[in-house]
Amino acid sequence: MKSKPRERPDSKRARRRNAGRDQAEMAQAEASDRIVSDFTAALGQEAKLATALQGFRLDRHRSYTAQVEDALREAIVCGQLPPGTTLSEKAISATLGISRTPAREALALLADEQLVVIYPQVKTVVAPVRRSLIDEGRFVRSTLECANHAELVKTITQQQLDSLAALVAAQRKAVGAGDVEEFFRLDEQMHRSMFEFTGRAHVWTMVQGVKRHFDRVRWLLLERVGYHARRAQQEHEAIMDRLRTRDAAGLVQAVSHHINAITRHLEELHGRAPENYFVD
Repeated sequence: MKSKPRERPDSKRARRRNAGRDQAEMAQAEASDRIVSDFTAALGQEAKLATALQGFRLDRHRSYTAQVEDALREAIVCGQLPPGTTLSEKAISATLGISRTPAREALALLADEQLVVIYPQVKTVVAPVRRSLIDEGRFVRSTLECANHAELVKTITQQQLDSLAALVAAQRKAVGAGDVEEFFRLDEQMHRSMFEFTGRAHVWTMVQGVKRHFDRVRWLLLERVGYHARRAQQEHEAIMDRLRTRDAAGLVQAVSHHINAITRHLEELHGRAPENYFVD
């Protein structure tokens, strides 16, 4: 029986060298792919930020941190920076033409508001919408607005009624034109005015801090489903009818129905939103 010829040592070394070279080339290719992927992602991030913050104008006389915080918060609440979007100090500073310090400070403040999540030394992303925070915002709004408006109906003047009626008419026009941003602005102005008319403007300012997650869902409803804007506008018409007739009980019922409508649509919204949009 013939024995197999023994492999020469130099052949084994050559094979090992070739295998090592192949592994090195594969590792280099993978590293190159990662660099390209990271670069592409960075470009995409800066493009998304540029689009979301295109209206930003830096005021040299105001706190840079506060301005960046306001701009990012608005973009997050309005859905221009959806959950899961990566936000880096570098990209923000490059987009807005500022140093990294106000960008870093603004992200820390937004993390306190649970609008972003910071993973130290890894990344910062736009936070998902927490359903528990939506309910908190709904509860606060419903409680305070129903109580305030029950008093407003007793003291409202004709001039104040005319002012609210003008806002509702403008809302009707915005809905007809499909201008969601204008409708939302007029919506906020109407609700704020009803607190101002009772001398409680500061209460509305306080409400802003607890309703931002609530507003994120309002924007998603208004932006993605046209009939929600029409529904909201019609509910405002019902509120005006109760104010004109000074129907306190009917007004409280109409306001409660209007604010709590979000709960009725939340499941529908949850079902068609991206997977990472909602938690709990």
